[in-house]
Amino acid sequence: MKDLGHGANVDLMAKTFNKKTEDIIDFSSNINPKVIPNLKKYILEGLNKCKSYPDINYTSLRKNISSYININPKFIIPGNGATEIIYLLMKNIKRRLAILNPTFSEYERGAKLNNLEVINFKLNKDDEFSVNFHEIEEKINEFDSLFICNPNNPNGKVKDIEKLLELMIKHNKLLIVDETFMEFVYEDEKYSLIKYVEKYENIFILKAVTKFFGMPGLRLGYGVTSNKQLIEDIYKYKEPWSVNSFADTLSNYIFNDKDYISSSKEYYLNERAYMLSSLRKIKKLKVYDTDTNFILIRFEDKKAKELKLQLFEESNILIRDASNFINLDENYIRIAIKSHEENQLILKELNRIMGE
Repeated sequence: MKDLGHGANVDLMAKTFNKKTEDIIDFSSNINPKVIPNLKKYILEGLNKCKSYPDINYTSLRKNISSYININPKFIIPGNGATEIIYLLMKNIKRRLAILNPTFSEYERGAKLNNLEVINFKLNKDDEFSVNFHEIEEKINEFDSLFICNPNNPNGKVKDIEKLLELMIKHNKLLIVDETFMEFVYEDEKYSLIKYVEKYENIFILKAVTKFFGMPGLRLGYGVTSNKQLIEDIYKYKEPWSVNSFADTLSNYIFNDKDYISSSKEYYLNERAYMLSSLRKIKKLKVYDTDTNFILIRFEDKKAKELKLQLFEESNILIRDASNFINLDENYIRIAIKSHEENQLILKELNRIMGE
């Protein structure tokens, strides 16, 4: 199978280096380490429902998401992870798509597989990956849709993009916003464009349930838009029953767990500050600001590929080589913010290596 260049290739790395998967500490995937209370109970409930097909219309699931984000359920499209929604979307938008880079590679891959013309814009990495609004406005007639990740992957910084939305509305373009990491932002309601979905048909928002709730293997995501024609077109391509009974059942509980949600946000608020402060004490590296659960780092004289191998071979730590992101070079890595104990371990190992 083709290597798509993402993180979390734990099984392959373990096999290649003859290590046990359970011994590997995965800093390459950005997942909440906190476990939902009563998870096993909910999974067992989902197991009991596996004898029947899931509701093909996902009525209960869409209703649960609707209550969580305060959006009419008819504007919600559930999927087998946010990635399914990305690929469905690419089948149904106009032919010219602009993407702000560096960012998640599946946007461009999905676009090209559907014969879309891709126009790549560059975020300013010398200014915390800021958006060049002037350039986008200058080239507004060169694209039909604009794709932005907010907070952005791989740097994790959230942006106020209401000005971008205004520009897209003015020129009748579609703004696609990947908000899969938005829940990690402490005051996410200030930055999420969800509040504008029912007012404007020019927005399509992607969300992922399983990152913030710490269950990536569950595969649950959704798209949100009030563009009725786009919703109708997507459902023409969408496969039935792509979301399983486990995800459907869990949606009855996880969105209502206010303690889990608030404690996770509080944890990341404090742990981000700890990690950023600690990393910036290590010499010969640049640490980018983040509002999420991962950190982008550039080393002055250390290649990402070499560091990844060294950390894995010597310490069983797997990091994300970020050199394959558009507009990044071979010195960039990305690490997740995990449990405090695991974070202390990677800090210790980076100090050891960079202190050599």
